[in-house]
Amino acid sequence: MDDNKIFVFLSHSHKDYEKVREVRDLLEKEGFRPLMFFLKCLEKDGYDELTRTLIKEEIDSRQRFVLCSSKNAEESDWVKFEVEHIKEINRPYETVDLEWSHEKLKEVVRRFKVRSTVFLSYRRSQSMLVDAVCKQLELHDFKVLYDKNDLMPGINFTKRIEENIISAAERGYVLAFLDHSYNMESWQSKELQIAQQYHSRIFPVVIESLPPEAEFLFGDLNWIDVKGMSIHKAAQHIVDCLLKLDICLNH
Repeated sequence: MDDNKIFVFLSHSHKDYEKVREVRDLLEKEGFRPLMFFLKCLEKDGYDELTRTLIKEEIDSRQRFVLCSSKNAEESDWVKFEVEHIKEINRPYETVDLEWSHEKLKEVVRRFKVRSTVFLSYRRSQSMLVDAVCKQLELHDFKVLYDKNDLMPGINFTKRIEENIISAAERGYVLAFLDHSYNMESWQSKELQIAQQYHSRIFPVVIESLPPEAEFLFGDLNWIDVKGMSIHKAAQHIVDCLLKLDICLNH
C-alpha cells in the first residue's frame, strides 16, 4: 500500500517542541504523515471545549497515535486528555521516550512500519466481512494474503495457498473466519490443517455459534468474538486486536 496514507497523531507537550520535531522528521522519512497538533488558542480562555472537540476528531481521523513521553508530557493536561481519549475509544497506541538517543528513536520509528503478514482463511459466504477486514488491515500497513487479490489465472492454486500460509506462519498470523457452516471436508479446513502443520498462529474469528467439531478443534485458541456485530464494527474490532498484538511483539 501507499505509506503516505498512514497519518499519525503525535501527542506531546508544546514544551518539547524541538525534540518532537525530531520524531516528526523521522516519521516523515519512513513515509508517514505525522501531525504536531498545537493550537495557539490554547493559551486563551474560553476555547477549551472547541479545542477538545477538534483534538478528538483529529485523533479519530488518524490511523496511528504516538505518545511522545517526557516529564513535560506527564504534567500536561492536554496530553493526559489525548491519551484518555485514545483509551476510551479502545485504540492501541505507540510510545516514544524523548530521552532516547537519536539512534534509538530512529530504530523504534523504523519498527512502526513493521506490520505482520496476515493470511485470511474464510468461506465465500463471509466475503463482505472479509473484504472489510482486508481493507482495514491494509490501511494499517499489514501485508494481507487474500486469495481474491492474490490468486491470478493460470497459477497453481494449491501451491500458492500453501506458500502464503507459510509466509504468514513465519511473519504473522492466520485469521480463520468461522461460523455455523464450518465442516471438516471444506477447503478452509484443509487450509487450517496446513497452517497447523507449519505451526502458524491461528486466530479464530467467531462470527456465529460454531458446530461441535469446530468448538473441539479451536476451543483451546484465543478467539476473536464478533458475534452480533455489524460488519464495520467487527472489522474494526478484529484489526484492533491484531494491532495490539503487533505493538506488543514489535516493542
